Amino acid sequence: MQLIRRTRSVLSAVLAAIATPVSSAAAQQLTSEMVVDLKQVTSVAMQPQGEYVAYTLRVPRGADEDPGGTYSEIWVVSTRGGAPKQFTSKPVSAFAPAWLPDGSMITFLSRRRDRDANTQVYGIPLDGGEARQLSHAPRGVSSYAVSPDGSVLAYTMGDEVPAEVRKARQAGFDQRVEGTWTTITRLYVENLTTGESHQVTQDDVHVRDFSWSPDGTRLLYRASDRPFTDDGYMFTDNYSVAVTGGSGELVHDTEGKLTAGRYSPDGEYIAWLGGVSLNDPTNGSLFLMPATGGQPTNLTVDFPGTAAAYTWKDDGTILLTTIEKTRTFLYEVSVPEGRMKKLRGDSDPIFRGVSISRDGRRYATIASTPTHPNEVFVGSSNGRSLDRLTQSNPGLASMSFGEQETISWIGPDDWEISGVLIKPVGYQEGVRYPLQLQVHGGPESAYLDGWNTSYSTLAQMLAQRGVMVLMPNYRGSTGRGVAFAKGDHNDPMGKQFEDMLAGVDYLIDLGYVDPDRVAVGGGSYGGYTSAWAATKHSERFAAAVVFAGIANQVSKIGMTDTPAENALVHWNLWHWDDLELVWDRSPIKHIQNARTPTLIGHGERDLRVPTGQAFELYRGLKHMKVPTELVIYPREPHGLRERAHQIDFNRRALEWYLRYLGTKATY
Repeated sequence: MQLIRRTRSVLSAVLAAIATPVSSAAAQQLTSEMVVDLKQVTSVAMQPQGEYVAYTLRVPRGADEDPGGTYSEIWVVSTRGGAPKQFTSKPVSAFAPAWLPDGSMITFLSRRRDRDANTQVYGIPLDGGEARQLSHAPRGVSSYAVSPDGSVLAYTMGDEVPAEVRKARQAGFDQRVEGTWTTITRLYVENLTTGESHQVTQDDVHVRDFSWSPDGTRLLYRASDRPFTDDGYMFTDNYSVAVTGGSGELVHDTEGKLTAGRYSPDGEYIAWLGGVSLNDPTNGSLFLMPATGGQPTNLTVDFPGTAAAYTWKDDGTILLTTIEKTRTFLYEVSVPEGRMKKLRGDSDPIFRGVSISRDGRRYATIASTPTHPNEVFVGSSNGRSLDRLTQSNPGLASMSFGEQETISWIGPDDWEISGVLIKPVGYQEGVRYPLQLQVHGGPESAYLDGWNTSYSTLAQMLAQRGVMVLMPNYRGSTGRGVAFAKGDHNDPMGKQFEDMLAGVDYLIDLGYVDPDRVAVGGGSYGGYTSAWAATKHSERFAAAVVFAGIANQVSKIGMTDTPAENALVHWNLWHWDDLELVWDRSPIKHIQNARTPTLIGHGERDLRVPTGQAFELYRGLKHMKVPTELVIYPREPHGLRERAHQIDFNRRALEWYLRYLGTKATY
């Protein structure tokens, strides 16, 4: 097949060591513990004055601590560089950092152990000192924002459980009736000087997120009629309400996925990200409408990528972050015309939205490269500079990583398909290597040309042990426009899976890959793909790792907590309307074909893909006498949170790949 494009993102497969030389090759390889214990920046907030950046750092739980997930700490770094300063520390987590408008105090959410059991808003002066409690909510605060003048705190909080319900539960009547609820989340405000507070939203809608009007008199909020996960994905609208309280005014009757709206600095416009239709898999288009009402305008019609985040720079300009194939880009979008001017992208690090200073000159972002996870970067809004400010994992600098690049190939219907290719460390031309096909979830997601290694995505761990890795962005992925994202509608695992096989065949044709040593793995929709590969197309794969994957689409639709999203944007049909197709695209239907050794991992409390899916696949494979192993992780939802569980799954997956790919290497 013809190569369309190959862009190199790492000039050398081996980084220059800047620390003490390591004595053995094994010591330079990522281990399961090292991957799980990597620190990562998860959010940033630029000080309005542009002199400092507050950020959250995800830090690991110690091996000697009780089982659980990671902690989140607040740090601050000067935009001029220098050593970051720590403001909060584990074992108390703090998150959602922001600033008072005058830049004197960092605000955040936390549940302080030495105070009450509720999550509240706290603040710490920039020059240090003890945390001060700013909110005094009777129950836990979910999200918050300070008014533009710094005088009022708005926050969301769930209702109190009715007394009669509490009493019944205490007596053992704790049954759940599907489709009913007793509490929702509402919007409140508290005066930071007087401490007076009141409820803002008077309608019985579940508030998801919100923002302030520039004059501080109104709040924009996104809400759904019901508090369920599926409703949050698919059935929300934006409303406006006076800060004094009352009924919400519908901004516009939207359909499909949606983000909360935000006013322009002069209050003339409202912008949001949303889908173009109910069956649009993403809220990947930028919409604009006058604040006084009218029809919204899609400023990104026919855009070849996906809008991922936005912020207002000034009255007439929006800064828009996009995903395009395997890269991220930053644009200036003029208002109301919608003209787009590219500021960043191409060979830059992979970044995740921007937090901008009040004067619009500087912004902070989190960004990664193929050789390090997310760190704090600061850039100029004219696009001329982007500088890294933090080094959270200095030990990575002494490691060798596989060369990573973006490649493209041709799939069915002559569609161009792109993905990330990671070559083994020490790659040699003419040698055919074992390959792992790593499939992303969603499917409305995409692999980008940044850091791609985690407990469930082994990437550079495999490259360090002699395995090539292909991470395809098949039809149904983001980053290629609306039509591409809808490309799998009514045909999941049809041409969508052929896109992936075409990528494997392309590498085989290039002489890169041994066709008898190809493995597949992924989580969620990627787990579904891996189960499909291990059954329907078992002859192509020597090993499979299925994490939180789907085995039976017929039984899954009746058990998942997102039936509407699954049907409307993944399939474009309700399963009961075409059970023959749904059953045909279920891996378990093709269990008679299964010969591929398959490792299955699943969280015991997974509501998205219930655990029964793992058992269906396992029992079918056992019946066919296929080598298989099922690992159920207690307490875990759709994805693993606890350190020990992440380490265990990573070790098992790594060992499984290397065993069945015939690769002798250290684990």
